[in-house]
Amino acid sequence: METLDETRWRAVDTHDETVSGLFVYAVRTTGVYCRPGCGARKALRTNVEFFATSAQAVDAGYRACKRCRPNVGRDEDQSIAAVIQVCRILEGSDELPDVAAMASTLGYSVRHLRRRFSEVVGVSMSSYVRAQQAERARRALGAGAAVTDAVIEAGFGSNRAFYEHGASRLGMTPGRYKEGARGERIGFTSIITPIGIVLAASTRKGVCAVMVGPDESVLAKELVSEFTNATIERDDEGLADIAEILALSVRGEADSTKLPLDLQGTAFQIRVWEALRTIPAGETRSYSQVAELIGSPKAVRAVGSACGKNMVALTVPCHRVIRQDGSLGGYRWGLETKEALLVAEAK
Repeated sequence: METLDETRWRAVDTHDETVSGLFVYAVRTTGVYCRPGCGARKALRTNVEFFATSAQAVDAGYRACKRCRPNVGRDEDQSIAAVIQVCRILEGSDELPDVAAMASTLGYSVRHLRRRFSEVVGVSMSSYVRAQQAERARRALGAGAAVTDAVIEAGFGSNRAFYEHGASRLGMTPGRYKEGARGERIGFTSIITPIGIVLAASTRKGVCAVMVGPDESVLAKELVSEFTNATIERDDEGLADIAEILALSVRGEADSTKLPLDLQGTAFQIRVWEALRTIPAGETRSYSQVAELIGSPKAVRAVGSACGKNMVALTVPCHRVIRQDGSLGGYRWGLETKEALLVAEAK
């Protein structure tokens, strides 16, 4: 199933007027925000961000488009108006409210309201709530909050809930990643494990790289080449907890997929990586099964490519993806490493 942002972008990309009122989109390069159905020149996806309301876009410093006038109300289909009301309620909720009560107030059955919401918005109500929580966490982190504070402010209720539903959605902006993480401070540490040296790197928001190999200096050079403009420094003490979890994970004794991440990838890659984090330790999936899991059954080769682009070994467990015939397939950090990890997890 698509994420909320993917659904919103599809509406913008197709100039879908039917969802006007559900959200607005803003273009960073022009400083303007619009309705989804605006006929203005198409913006690049990397320059677009979404807001639930015009007020939020204005607070972020954007001005209303003079062509589609997103700040002016319009007549709406009654059912869409009801869905918009539900969206506004969910945006202020830390958990899914009583759907029966909302349906009764709006004059719909629970089943009809749920179905209409999914049809119009593109995701379920519970997914919408989680997406809003993740967005609040992103903004809190962007304002300088620590991860723990962002968890509380976003309404996740616990670190575990944050790691499961919000952490994997927190990533470097495309612009920041493209600039080699300019201005970013990245700490790294390394540990000796049965599979070789594991080098882990993290920004303030989360783990941005986990690499495996026989030579730490080679891994460190690769880290520098990936984040050319970042300030990279060793931080063994600050990353001690992450190092411990990874050391145990190599032995199949801990779950490193719950660590918060700070990644950048295409929408497709993110979908694949999120799917991989749902594969339980001790189990494997074929590339075709992962493709089916993300709703793109024909994209088997693309799934393999996304696995190969994964910069965070163990935390995004691409070693758990094998070929249909049971053979290991490829692995960025070597097939011997892949086999060792699967054997350890199987025990």
